[in-house]
Amino acid sequence: MHNFKRNLLEPDAVSLLADLRRGVLTSVQLVEAHLARIERTQPQMNGATQLFRDAALAQAQQLDRGGDKSLPLFGLPCSVKETFGLAGEQVTAGSLRMQPEVHRQDADIVQRLKAAGAIVIARSNVPEFAMTAESANLRYGRTSNPLDLARAAGGSSGGEGALVGAGGSVFGVGSDILGSIRIPAAFCGVVGFKPHSTAVSQRGTWPSVTGNTSSWLALGPLTRSVRDAELVYNVIADQPAPPGRDAGGRLIVPRNFPLTMRAPCIAQALEAATSAVLRQGYQKDAQDFAETRQLYLNIPKLILDDFYDDWIRLLSTPEYGRFSPFKELLAQLVGKPTVDSGLLRWTLIAPLLRPRSPGKVAEIAARFAAARTRFHAMLGADGVLVLPTLGLLAPKHGEMNRLSLKPGVNGLFTAHTLGNYLDLPAIAIPAWKFRDRLTGLPPSISVMCAPGAEARLFAAAKRIEAALS
Repeated sequence: MHNFKRNLLEPDAVSLLADLRRGVLTSVQLVEAHLARIERTQPQMNGATQLFRDAALAQAQQLDRGGDKSLPLFGLPCSVKETFGLAGEQVTAGSLRMQPEVHRQDADIVQRLKAAGAIVIARSNVPEFAMTAESANLRYGRTSNPLDLARAAGGSSGGEGALVGAGGSVFGVGSDILGSIRIPAAFCGVVGFKPHSTAVSQRGTWPSVTGNTSSWLALGPLTRSVRDAELVYNVIADQPAPPGRDAGGRLIVPRNFPLTMRAPCIAQALEAATSAVLRQGYQKDAQDFAETRQLYLNIPKLILDDFYDDWIRLLSTPEYGRFSPFKELLAQLVGKPTVDSGLLRWTLIAPLLRPRSPGKVAEIAARFAAARTRFHAMLGADGVLVLPTLGLLAPKHGEMNRLSLKPGVNGLFTAHTLGNYLDLPAIAIPAWKFRDRLTGLPPSISVMCAPGAEARLFAAAKRIEAALS
């Protein structure tokens, strides 16, 4: 492991808040320490795209001079994804070709963080158009994993995972349409929570999704602990979760679910997590998940139907001309790329996977809608689902895009995508107690629930965190 990895015993946000309120620590000290950590790790890890040193320190000084210490995030330095609007700043989505989008005001989620006393110290890197699981682009470069610089930090909120994982940010916020919060959390050894799609306002963030995959997208936090995730969620959500219910319920056990686990430590962590839930008084409830195989195969069809035309439009500019995937492939072969190779992969597979008729799109969308209704009812108010976040540990650079963009059902990725197309709140928890013997990397375990059962999810997640950490 690299020597700048965050100390696992470093205080979480809840602990730091207590120190700030007691006067043991000042906000200026906390902001300066985290800015220094980012500046020290940035040359190698490249998690940030922008720092706000002067503005952050000015805000910290103001809070120290007489700020309201009862604010829920008083004085805590945080980071935000590059695709989240900040007043007076541009959103580039990591693209050289797309015309940057200028924002006149902060996104709603950023406004809520600031109103709660948080201090935005940095923006974080993303894959181009935030559509792949490796955070690399031609504008800002590649983000590396804080636990091993030779490995991917994940995507699309990979910069957030790297900053929080390296201790450069007390917490961050990202977006998740196909695992984009939970993949970086899993790879970088932090907690990542994807709420249900309407829990947190998406106004002012990029892109604005209005098609059939709008219910797949959600905004949420990446944090140092489960209780931190609950804390931040209750600030950014329209309806905070009530206090956790530490009572029994049903542990949904999937049957006929395509799931692959590459490392023995993943299965070991899963066994420990399910045992922790059962000790909490949950009863096993076996349910058939056979339909998830076809749902998984249909994921790229709806993604491409919603996004492909916009990608081509945004990449076609007066400076570069109309975007052609095949011309870009030739340009990359001769070493003159204009888009990231991961985004190019999406555009190249589009002719093969994109539905050819509105009727077919409607049929696929109806199948997903029916599945959401069925699985929400299956989970109900008392059910939780415990699965590996991913079936692999953080891979070397380049491998994640090759694996995740291959056609067919891939059991390495069936668990996290389930949370998106079924619109389930899902939290990823690092299993440091079960680190891989060869690499030292932690596996990650996720807990999911039906919308409205977030209190139960957080209560179960805290029990699992204690068993895994």
